[in-house]
Amino acid sequence: DLIANVPKLTNILKHHVLTSNSPSGSLSNNLVVSTLLGTDVKVTINSSNSVFIDNVLVSTADINTDNGVVHVIDAVLIPPTIYDIVSNSADHTTLKVAIDTCSLDGVLSGSGPFTLFAPTDAAFDLLPAGTLASLLNDLPQLTNILKHHVVADSVMSGMLSNGQVVTTLLGTDVVVTINANGVFIDNAQVTVADLVADNGVVHVID
Repeated sequence: DLIANVPKLTNILKHHVLTSNSPSGSLSNNLVVSTLLGTDVKVTINSSNSVFIDNVLVSTADINTDNGVVHVIDAVLIPPTIYDIVSNSADHTTLKVAIDTCSLDGVLSGSGPFTLFAPTDAAFDLLPAGTLASLLNDLPQLTNILKHHVVADSVMSGMLSNGQVVTTLLGTDVVVTINANGVFIDNAQVTVADLVADNGVVHVID
């Protein structure tokens, strides 16, 4: 399947490459490093000094070459989808519940590309009392709100410009504002940008 899907295969391979020469001696426990794809992987070193990259064991380390170093691992590293990023975030539990409730998990795990403007739990807490419970019982409305947070394209922060109008998956528009205070999508500020996924990108909003 992957051989027949070159863009997805390319993303998976880029997820295995760092843009720096990183011998094992430069790795430390809980170190997070960025890949050529722009995604992050986490280094874990246990009490036996075994090294894992996102829970995948490094079986042979430090094969030196003239243009870097190779570490052999015992499984394929799969880049996260947008849904994976939300699911693995401690700050997006409410958003995950909303996505699951509307059965949009399959869409946000799909091929994309998508951009998700992801409200935090704290953002949902700013809604008037009872609003979230009401939305969770009104799936058409909740689905529309979630689609209003998704763009059917991968839009990195460097592609945004002040005054830009972006059309969402719902067919509605949001306006980008860039000023001295930061980047805003309508009136929501982007607090974390460019969380790269296999099928797009996530920007956290407040």
